[in-house]
Amino acid sequence: MNGISLYLHIPFCVKKCNYCAFYSLPGVTEATKDAYLDALQKQADSFPEHREVCSVYFGGGTPSLFGAERLRTMLDFLRTRFFIREDAEITLEVNPGTVDLPFLESLRKAGFNRLSIGMQSGCDKELAFLGRIHTADMVRSCVENARQAGFDNISLDLIFALPGQSAEDLADSLRTAFALAPDHLSVYSLQLEEGTPFFDQRTSLTFPTEEEEEGQYKLLCALAREAGYEHYEISSFAKDGRYSRHNLHYWQRGEYLGFGAAAHSHWNGKRFSNHPDLEGYIADPLGCNDYKKAERIDETESWEEDVMLGLRTSFGIPAHLVPALPVERMIALGLMERRGENVALTETGFRVSNAVIGQLLL
Repeated sequence: MNGISLYLHIPFCVKKCNYCAFYSLPGVTEATKDAYLDALQKQADSFPEHREVCSVYFGGGTPSLFGAERLRTMLDFLRTRFFIREDAEITLEVNPGTVDLPFLESLRKAGFNRLSIGMQSGCDKELAFLGRIHTADMVRSCVENARQAGFDNISLDLIFALPGQSAEDLADSLRTAFALAPDHLSVYSLQLEEGTPFFDQRTSLTFPTEEEEEGQYKLLCALAREAGYEHYEISSFAKDGRYSRHNLHYWQRGEYLGFGAAAHSHWNGKRFSNHPDLEGYIADPLGCNDYKKAERIDETESWEEDVMLGLRTSFGIPAHLVPALPVERMIALGLMERRGENVALTETGFRVSNAVIGQLLL
């Protein structure tokens, strides 16, 4: 790939959700946000990079809490520092409880052209259980306002396999999401992450059994297919080819630069990250990372990444990258299939991708 992508981590939130292990901090002052903007610009200005930028992604946390003016200022700065293609995908993650129509109009005017909205569920009871600050009606209003503001590329995030969630509960949430006609869906099963409230409560919560979760996954795939969505990546569904170009850049091992506390990069033959330390990053945005310690990716690691990341997508990988015998076994089991010159995981294979890939890498 000739182009690169840019990722900016905005680690601010209203409150931590019960499942969230991402680096984010509630209650940050406006002065701290101003200092963070300055640090982001200093780090972005430090890279000797002159290739075209094909996508920009503001993630978090809750990037909308950075404020429309700071977001616009940062995007404008990136345009002065990098050659961002005219057709670049520029995404902002938003929490439905933190944006209104004027905010969205301002962001669209600034050049953001894709929204990733944290819906998570269509059920208010589930949203409260997850610790979200919004309701299902707020999601509807957010999507309506986004369309009115001119956004024609909208993604919704949802979570399934929640404690106490039935298959019908999941179906209701999915139907609520489909009714909003998003261009893209990212749907994840709930993961227990150390350091989260759910992890601490794990012995008192009743999670779906493996069979129940498998049933929910199959239901998700079937309903998404009926609604016209293509299952193009393990957790992602798109209508009319509206794939997340930024995420595909990751899966295709494109290079990207990560700015902000806890942001990751793949650049100059290395994978490295900034420390998850807001104060440290603001104090030293150029030195608050492990770049010097990171080793260059060697030939074996490159091959392993080609296989592991490429098989996350339905497009798969060139068949010659992996030995034929285990591939044939996986095809016989219904876990892989041939797609022209490529081999790819099936929907069933997506569910056990780690095990399949492990066999291919032996």
